[in-house]
Amino acid sequence: MKLLSIKTFLRSVLFITIFILLFGQFEASEPRKRDYQKNYYYAIELNENSHISPRDIANLLEIKYDGQIGALDNHHLFSSSKELTHLVTRSTESNFDISDENNDRVLLKFRSLKEKRQQNPSSLEKRSKEIIDVILSVEKQKLRKRHKRVPPPIPKPKNNNNNQDDIGAAYGIHDPGFKYQWHLINTLQVDHHINVTGVWKEGITGKGVVAAIVDDGLDFDSEDLKDNFYAAGSYDFNDHNPLPKPRLSDDNHGTRCAGEIAAVKNDVCGVGVAPDAKVAGIRILSGEISDVDEAEALNYGFQENHIYSCSWGPPDDGQSAEAPKGLIYKAMVKGIKEGRGGKGSLFVFASGNGGANDDNCNYDGYTNSMYTITVGAVDRLFAHPYYAEKCSALLVTTYSSGSGSYIYTTDVGPGNCTGLHGGTSAAAPIATGVYSLVLQIRPDLTWRDMQYLQLTSAVPFNLKEPEWDRNAAGRLFSHKYGYGLLDAYRIVQNAKTFKNLGPQVSLEMPIVKVNKQIPMNNKGIIRSVTVKQNDLDNAKFGRLEHVTVTVNIQHTRRGDIQVDLISPNGIISHIGTPRMYDEHRGGLSNWTFMSVKHWDENPIGKWTVQVRDTQNPEYWGTLIDWKIKFWGEQKNLTETPATTTDDNTKTTSSDATITDSPKTTTAYDAGKADSSDKEDMKHKPSKPNAWVIAIIAMVFAFIFAGLAYFAKKRYFAPSYVVLPPQDDTNDDDYIPLTKQFMDSRELSDAFGDSSDEEEETKQFKNSYTDKYMNDDEKVEINEKSIGDDGNASGSGGEDLRQGESNNDRS
Repeated sequence: MKLLSIKTFLRSVLFITIFILLFGQFEASEPRKRDYQKNYYYAIELNENSHISPRDIANLLEIKYDGQIGALDNHHLFSSSKELTHLVTRSTESNFDISDENNDRVLLKFRSLKEKRQQNPSSLEKRSKEIIDVILSVEKQKLRKRHKRVPPPIPKPKNNNNNQDDIGAAYGIHDPGFKYQWHLINTLQVDHHINVTGVWKEGITGKGVVAAIVDDGLDFDSEDLKDNFYAAGSYDFNDHNPLPKPRLSDDNHGTRCAGEIAAVKNDVCGVGVAPDAKVAGIRILSGEISDVDEAEALNYGFQENHIYSCSWGPPDDGQSAEAPKGLIYKAMVKGIKEGRGGKGSLFVFASGNGGANDDNCNYDGYTNSMYTITVGAVDRLFAHPYYAEKCSALLVTTYSSGSGSYIYTTDVGPGNCTGLHGGTSAAAPIATGVYSLVLQIRPDLTWRDMQYLQLTSAVPFNLKEPEWDRNAAGRLFSHKYGYGLLDAYRIVQNAKTFKNLGPQVSLEMPIVKVNKQIPMNNKGIIRSVTVKQNDLDNAKFGRLEHVTVTVNIQHTRRGDIQVDLISPNGIISHIGTPRMYDEHRGGLSNWTFMSVKHWDENPIGKWTVQVRDTQNPEYWGTLIDWKIKFWGEQKNLTETPATTTDDNTKTTSSDATITDSPKTTTAYDAGKADSSDKEDMKHKPSKPNAWVIAIIAMVFAFIFAGLAYFAKKRYFAPSYVVLPPQDDTNDDDYIPLTKQFMDSRELSDAFGDSSDEEEETKQFKNSYTDKYMNDDEKVEINEKSIGDDGNASGSGGEDLRQGESNNDRS
């Protein structure tokens, strides 16, 4: 009994110690509030193998240590009081402008020490030299805003009562606004919706998946959202509060996006695409933020948050060219490498609303990134909205505002709804909802798997438009629409048998130096590189996925530049298009364009870049150099798909306007997904913390004591019968989940620019009646018959499909 009491006491001590350590670790993981009014902040990167403490850095540069930057290893944040800094600078130089990086006290001191280390090492103490040697970079933080991707002020909607009450009841939906959610079921234009009802009928509703809305907050008290709100994955980086409460008068954007994804079935407003998914709110668009904030936001809770829905970006003004770099770029890479237990965070970005400004999403570094899924917009009549941007990085298109209709969704406030949501802002959350459905049944899919699954499941439409071009793999692609419409039923069915892609590899060809002025004609400058089989073999390169082209072009008017990429099979990607409002005189410096058009193409042969200038003779430019990089799947880890061309033969198949899921597929094993999910929950950081080591040590101590005790008593462990593993695939109700709970949350931040656009809105109360719509809002939509433009409309009526794949939406 005495021994039992001692063992019970020791167990209690162990559990209490573990709890204290875990609680302390959780507390340490919370982002620290930053005061940009009082302090300057500096992001410092240290050598990976450094044994120098960040406190030593702080002492040397006379700054304060504020902790690690989110989930980024070896990146730390420091601060310096503006008041103290200004006092110091005034004592040394009366005209000192501390706001200028070239005059910043901290940066000057670092540069001075660095120069002394290089030129006169003996002038520094040994410890100072060691510290300076491990500092890789010091970056002063600047504040900026990001823009919500909503269109300019728009007229009142032509919403129409589609008589969907009976259809909603068939799926247990009694929300009064469901009749206005034509993007879910469209009884006026048959088949012009995302085809989700068949998925719901299978019981696939987003269970176990968390979508983070990176936006201007989320009304977590909303009747439509409170049951699905995931507080652990949420944070307010504008006001530095744990909960992302909308605080400004126009903080309604994030709530509307969240309603599209996961509004519950009730008697308020409508329903989300994935009504059982969870939504987290990460607030960044309600004020200025730094690169540190943005980087932390993109990785915030990236084991618990599976998808990041981002309906924002740089200005859509047709004259900006901005890409994530430094900390933000590293955060995105961190997310796709380590998010979701190593399968990669899904970053879903709206393509942009600069169409009317002649903007192109290849000039937005977020939508132009291969790490993101770029989603464009089409309206309910299959027309391309005036605001929607085109580019070679556009993967898929789904529904949003246009032709007098908008997206009906949840709004901020008790019982409030809106019928005026639109722009590509509304398209990205719809895609996020569909991806939530996919992840419910396939939590093991990687970020690349989801992109490939999406492009093989998209449905081309408006096929008489000249924008459509069949690529070398036999698939149709359009710079307007990507690979086509997002079809929820089709992508979910394909996901069930999808075989995971192998590891990613890359092949970078040597830089092509040109240094030649661009002639004012239609030919321009043409330069090529040739990819040989030996190049692919050396890189272990198999299936081609993304292609990136990095250019350096000097030009007195950037908007005149046109850049095309031409593959060995003659497939052309318009990676850089002219923009009428882009007056920038600096050209393109180290700008990387990306194309998804060449996926599955055989890369062997001559790849050509053509740079032209045909706009304004008074402006001129010079192509300095360029280089191309291929990204794909490692060789021999997958079979070559039937749609891929061989070295000399281009695919000539004319059957189908779409491509089914990959040919190299195997039956999906639910047990595998369950195993993968369990592994995710056991995911550990690459560098174990002290508390982990302490716990492991205590566990071993207990094991050793137990063994010694039993050895002394000559007790031996009883034999056990190994039970056969349970076959989860035989359980019809089995659904693998991906929800994970980790004690050390990985943090992420925000992105810079949020415009104060004045979107015309109208709140629709819970008492939203047909009379209210008919008298004040309802305007009949002119039904159109199928015409030469490919826009189709039906006569109305119920659509109770089980989710047929519409192979022909022409």
